Amino acid sequence: MSPPATPKDGVPCVDADQAGEKGASAGGVRAGPFGAALRRQSGGVAKFWVAQARRRGPADALIKVDHVDSGTVAYYVRDAAATATTLGDDGRPTKDKIYPGSVLLPADGRIRITITIGPASGCFALTL
Repeated sequence: MSPPATPKDGVPCVDADQAGEKGASAGGVRAGPFGAALRRQSGGVAKFWVAQARRRGPADALIKVDHVDSGTVAYYVRDAAATATTLGDDGRPTKDKIYPGSVLLPADGRIRITITIGPASGCFALTL
């Protein structure tokens, strides 16, 4: 699969099929996991975190999951107060603040996940 075109709304989109296991960045946001970690969940409720690429203060996160094949769209909101601090490889807290949670994914097909946190928006396209 080649990288998808940028959607009509101008939000930069990356090919998450090539993103690796830990996550990817686009348009000032980060998200993950992608790759085998996401595919093992086989659709349904899937663990999925989002974060700001550059910490710009508290803001709610809006996640749009678009099943391209069927046209089905779902929206999720993550409260800024519900962010969590991640731990580094040494076990110490990092500066990263993620919005942990779950999304509902189809069992297969092409999906596009668009995330907006404050002024930053990014898109991740992948095939399940």
